[in-house]
Amino acid sequence: MNPWPFAGRTEAVARIGSAEGGLVVAGPSGVGKSRLIARAVRGLPGVAWVRGSEAVRRIPLGAFAPLLPAAQPPADGPLRWAAATITAPVLVADDAHLLDPASAALVHRIAANGTTRVIASVRADAEPPDPVLALWKDDLLPRLDLPPLSPRESAGLLTSGLGGPVEPDTAALLCRAAQGNPLHLTELALSRRLTRVRGEWRWRGPEPVPGALGELVAERIAGLPDAERAALELVAYGEPVGAGLLAGMTGGRAALEGLIERRLVIVRRENRRVQVRLAHPLYGEVARARCAAPHARQRAGALAEAVTALGSKRREDVLKVALWRLDGGVPGDPALLLAACDLARSMRDLDLAERLARAAVDAGAVRALPKLGAVLAGRDRHQEAEEVYAAAWERDLDDSTRADCGLMRALNLVWGIGRIDQARALLREIPLPAGDVATHQSVMAMRASLESAAGDVRAARALLARARELGPLGPRALRGNGTTEAAILLGEGRATACLAMVDATLAVLAEEPDARPGLSSALADTAVQAALLTGDLDAAERLTREGAEPGAGFGPWQRPRPQFGSRRAQVLRLRGRVADALDTSADAVAGLAPRGLLAAQCLSELAHAHALLGDADAATDTLELAERITLPIGPHVVFPLRAARVWTLAARGDVPGAIAAALRLAESTLRCYAPFALHDVVRLGHGELVAERLAALEVDGPLAALFVRHAAATTGRDLDAVSAAFEELGMLLHAAEAAAQAAARHRDTGARRAARTSATRAGALARRCQGARTPALAGLELPELTPRQRQIAELAAQGLTNREIAEHLVVSVRTVANTLCAVYDRTGVSDRTALADLLGTATGPI
Repeated sequence: MNPWPFAGRTEAVARIGSAEGGLVVAGPSGVGKSRLIARAVRGLPGVAWVRGSEAVRRIPLGAFAPLLPAAQPPADGPLRWAAATITAPVLVADDAHLLDPASAALVHRIAANGTTRVIASVRADAEPPDPVLALWKDDLLPRLDLPPLSPRESAGLLTSGLGGPVEPDTAALLCRAAQGNPLHLTELALSRRLTRVRGEWRWRGPEPVPGALGELVAERIAGLPDAERAALELVAYGEPVGAGLLAGMTGGRAALEGLIERRLVIVRRENRRVQVRLAHPLYGEVARARCAAPHARQRAGALAEAVTALGSKRREDVLKVALWRLDGGVPGDPALLLAACDLARSMRDLDLAERLARAAVDAGAVRALPKLGAVLAGRDRHQEAEEVYAAAWERDLDDSTRADCGLMRALNLVWGIGRIDQARALLREIPLPAGDVATHQSVMAMRASLESAAGDVRAARALLARARELGPLGPRALRGNGTTEAAILLGEGRATACLAMVDATLAVLAEEPDARPGLSSALADTAVQAALLTGDLDAAERLTREGAEPGAGFGPWQRPRPQFGSRRAQVLRLRGRVADALDTSADAVAGLAPRGLLAAQCLSELAHAHALLGDADAATDTLELAERITLPIGPHVVFPLRAARVWTLAARGDVPGAIAAALRLAESTLRCYAPFALHDVVRLGHGELVAERLAALEVDGPLAALFVRHAAATTGRDLDAVSAAFEELGMLLHAAEAAAQAAARHRDTGARRAARTSATRAGALARRCQGARTPALAGLELPELTPRQRQIAELAAQGLTNREIAEHLVVSVRTVANTLCAVYDRTGVSDRTALADLLGTATGPI
């Protein structure tokens, strides 16, 4: 039986085909989204399709499996790897509401990149994954909602599909029952209740119930021969299923051909496989709903055995077989479950990884315990992870598994629970067999990581040197050493070398698949801090935005949201966008685990933003919460909290207390943080206290050098230059404060016009800082304009000549000229361009 012809919706077809950036097509089940898109892209070159389904949504990147290499993705981010692989000019994501989280994030990432046109379909009443929802909610793609077919279009579809005229009463009856739904019309036509009488199709039997599409499909499936129903259920649970595999499981091709003839399945060549898929998701929903639990388990077990017998050749086959075995109640295969767990972890699907690891433990695999602990730690369930690690530690583990367990347990003890001394002791208990250089090096790297976290970069560097002395570093040691070396370089204030080490280590990760997503995110976080140390806010913001967005390289893993969200808040704060920093840090706090590593990073940014906005009470409350739930394990954790405390004191008016706190903080922190603490003293008006110490710091980058210039500035002109340099870096609040200090210095030396110029500049910059209130800005004396002066100044700033202004206001040209002279004198600016800059940023009277 041939497919029904396509009918109507020419405008929708044209809109989809001409949507240059892409489009989301939404509508109820059966409204014809897939066929509409297929018609619209039929003539476009290089169209790649991915299809969501209930069967495949449990597999990370399962929908993209036909388009991706069979190899395991590298550790530096499965989505980054997958996105680089998809080079088609057009990507169609059909039934995107049924995508797995990783596939949904990948669709979002590809759409955001802008090089591939993405056309997605979603069911209007379904709840899509967040990245799919964000496609139209965040205005990345427009959304087209498909209405039902009109009665005229429905009647035309019936006539075309049935190959002859339809009796008018029958057409009206069926159109009323289908309610403009093409699939419903098709099912009515296939229900065997239409007969041809004198050349016209007529309905016989009871009047169909409007909207009862599911019942129609269930009735048709119930009438299938046993072999065909079995084949349909196998596809419903295993979609896509290889055509040869399905034929082998159902005694030949007859059942498959029957389903094709009934339009319940379709057969497509995908890559090098001929795959069978459901013709519509509704058929799968009905088929699964008809299966009792024992029957469903039997189907899952049969699929697992068949694919195993054929050979699991692709990455997704391993995951599918493992899940089918679990669903089918088949005794667990520990090796298969552990391999599937590693795949799920590498794809950042920690929910699935936990299920598989627990199944491996239940199957008796002792070596699965450390893997389960690692998954729990990755989900920020650190106390549970410690209990699992402790149980594993008491078991009879081989040396290699015990070393892995000890290393991962030590990491969890430090970053998850805050027990650094216990972690140090544990690392001393790991067996180090003679000749096992790789384990020796891995333990040394972990010890170095602990000392770096504690702030002892000298001890950390010595441990890394000892690891290298043992011999060439293997892949695991290279990853660990590189991550720790980058952190050490940051702590030493060597930002340029740090960024180079991050790039080198990410290159190693790109070549070595690894099931530990924390490594690549730790490197990205270190890179953000190094970029901030150099003053490169654009690079820092790009890294944080990529890490926090739905389509980031970390897939459905949840930790990056607070991690990179709080870093983005830090960038926004340094840009002077203080209210935006507050909102962003509040969003990061909302994604926090109850207690853990990221609490200080997120809450300190929230408190810092509150303080800069003058809300000392809110800042204090936030810091008190941080003290209760933070793990104070080293300067990387403690510094942002104490820096926020400095500005909380300043917000309360205790500037001497704030200065004293900043000086104490600079004494006790790492070299990479000391410039910020010392420069806070400069911002608070006492650069003479820290000028020598800032100059003595050996820290890379233009920002540290600018801090030194600011502290050493002795004249108003010097401070004006510092303000301009801060503005060039994009640090508007710092620029406003330096300009305010310049105004005060000019006034002290009697340079009144220069003072007005600096004050006007400070005010203009401060107005762009979203309500920031700091001590430097509190004493700012801003020149004010009369209403008439402001009116004339605004017209001049728009480019009007004096004569044009005079004609517009019906005053003399002399009046305009005199008024502008007064404006220039009062504001300190000297021409129309500067006046436009000033008034263009003003939000209130000057």
